[in-house]
Amino acid sequence: MRPGNEQSKPARAAKDAKPAKKPSSPEYREMHTKLGLLAIAVIINVLGFSIIIPLIPYFITEALGPGVSAHDPRLIGEYGAWLIAIYALMQFVFAPIWGRLSDRIGRKPLLMLSLAGDVIFYTMFGLSHSLSMLFAARILAGIFSSATLAIAQAYAADVTPPEHRAAGLGMIGASFGVGFLLGPAIGGPLGSISLSLPLFVSAGLAFVNLLYIWKYLPEPTRIAIPVSDTSVSKASRIAMMARAAFGPLGFLYVLTFAVTFAFANLEGTFSTYLMQHFGYAGKNSPMVQGGVYAYLGFLIVLIQGGAIRPLVKRYGEPKLVIAGVALMAIGFLTFPFCKTLGLLMLGPMIPLACGNGLNSPALRALISRKTSAHSQGASLGLSASFDSLARATGPAAGGWLYHHYGMQSPYWCAGIVMTCALFFAVANYHGLAAPAPSPVAGESGAA
Repeated sequence: MRPGNEQSKPARAAKDAKPAKKPSSPEYREMHTKLGLLAIAVIINVLGFSIIIPLIPYFITEALGPGVSAHDPRLIGEYGAWLIAIYALMQFVFAPIWGRLSDRIGRKPLLMLSLAGDVIFYTMFGLSHSLSMLFAARILAGIFSSATLAIAQAYAADVTPPEHRAAGLGMIGASFGVGFLLGPAIGGPLGSISLSLPLFVSAGLAFVNLLYIWKYLPEPTRIAIPVSDTSVSKASRIAMMARAAFGPLGFLYVLTFAVTFAFANLEGTFSTYLMQHFGYAGKNSPMVQGGVYAYLGFLIVLIQGGAIRPLVKRYGEPKLVIAGVALMAIGFLTFPFCKTLGLLMLGPMIPLACGNGLNSPALRALISRKTSAHSQGASLGLSASFDSLARATGPAAGGWLYHHYGMQSPYWCAGIVMTCALFFAVANYHGLAAPAPSPVAGESGAA
């Protein structure tokens, strides 16, 4: 048989194949309605994490009482950063548990339970007046909220056919960024009125979303888990991450961890840095803090939402990773030299935000491209695990440094981490730029 005839059969089959859901069909519109409800749930979930970031020093000051100055570094070194870190740690630990439970019990009941937890524990945090209550509310919120993102991703995979799955999961992922942008922007102005008000608003939004999901979101037909995946699902996630770090994509996972760890140093300490270094400790200072975080988030979304596509098309992901890491290193290393907030926002904040905006999508794209089709979920799931672990350890490390070595030490640490990451990325540039292997040997097992 001639080669041309051999190729004609798959070509004709591809031509004849039709998507399971056409954009004009009722099924397609129904799918997007479900994804929209999920996206709202994720946004509200992330609001609960990000809305209190500019307010944490003030909650800590109130909890410690008048005997402790607002300029005491213990606000971050011992307490503030841990309030951020403990929430992320609970999400890292419990998200896989919720995902497995949803395979048994169902997606919708546990999603509703997660949102009910948001209602209760956002309210509990807003009413807390002691350190023990603040930490208890944050731990419980982290445990319950971890279900939302894990189940939303699983639900999106259930209701989207393969040809629309990437877009569906991308919509859920984009909701995370939107929630992180809106959280501080809402929390700052509302916190200037009352510290508890942003938490009550979040609880109210979670309750409305709970009602909508109860009424309009059906339980999906779940995808059966292949028998071959059973041993993988029961394996220790830490063990899988350790194997993956030394696997074919290990350098990409290490870079993912380093980028998030460095940026989490900022997330865990910057609110108190604004209060103590720049003196924003008055009644209206939460509005200033919220504005600064919103500015930072806006720059990141601007890069990821608009600039990333033409930049990838022109330069490719490997060069963008190098540029992003270099920009973050420059931003963090110049951060401690800024004596005014205006200089900080017009100086180091721009390369920090641009670098982070370049790194996150470029690294995910490289991991996806260098992974065989049947291992996509496992590899991207591992990437999310490295990211989650960094969000837990970054604030904890930054807070400890802030307490013991001074206000600028977390940013020096982040700058050193990103400088090492830059050398590491350059040394592995041939791996970044190499064509995707087919298949990626051992990746599914490591995942």
